[in-house]
Amino acid sequence: MKNRDLILSITLLVAILFVPVSGNAQDCNNYMLLTENAEYEILNYNQRNKLTGRVLYKVTDVRRDGDKSEATVHTQMYDNKGKMANEGSYQVGCENGSIWIDMRSLMNPDMMGAYQNMEVKMQGDHMDYPATLTPGQKLKDGSFTIDVVDKSSGQNMSTITMQVTGRTVGDRERMEVPAGTFEGFKINQDMEVQTRAMGMKMPGTRMQTVEWFVPGTGWIKSETYRNGKLMSYSVLNKINK
Repeated sequence: MKNRDLILSITLLVAILFVPVSGNAQDCNNYMLLTENAEYEILNYNQRNKLTGRVLYKVTDVRRDGDKSEATVHTQMYDNKGKMANEGSYQVGCENGSIWIDMRSLMNPDMMGAYQNMEVKMQGDHMDYPATLTPGQKLKDGSFTIDVVDKSSGQNMSTITMQVTGRTVGDRERMEVPAGTFEGFKINQDMEVQTRAMGMKMPGTRMQTVEWFVPGTGWIKSETYRNGKLMSYSVLNKINK
């Protein structure tokens, strides 16, 4: 699998899977991704404003225990011709109004086809979003590692590591997307992907992402940059709670 394909897949999922962050609410029940049967759609574009695909999400299961909640979100990814490329699911959780996502769930299901007859081991942190966001606030970093092992020999074929750092909350901004006009927080973060194949370290790739979150609604837009140049962006097209 080409490293750029891995990077784009992970970047896309990091950009689109994060959940609502409310500026004031402490109630986990208010989050869209913890609402049974909630649905939303994301449109993805390249730097030339060409549609490259869309992703549909639906909350299929919500479990509550006191002030803690967890949910399963089913995903369907479509290409620019409307053909479904793959589908999968991931877990989110909430405690005392703060949201987390297990970074191990960021693996694109379509990538697994490149690892047939291989054992894939994944481990990672939770990406946390506090219940309250304020400009200048620093958010917790996260990391995600994939080890690909040959089943017959037990040899490690490759290790892929993604680091998400420098997560900083910016000002509240008014933003218009296909789903409507919203006012949300701007969040900047750095991403770096490193790959080792057969013990050899490959050139790493660094990117920067900018995301916008709306209290009570969630993520509405994300942009991905490399060396200061826009690579791609995604926007919220519609929601149904």
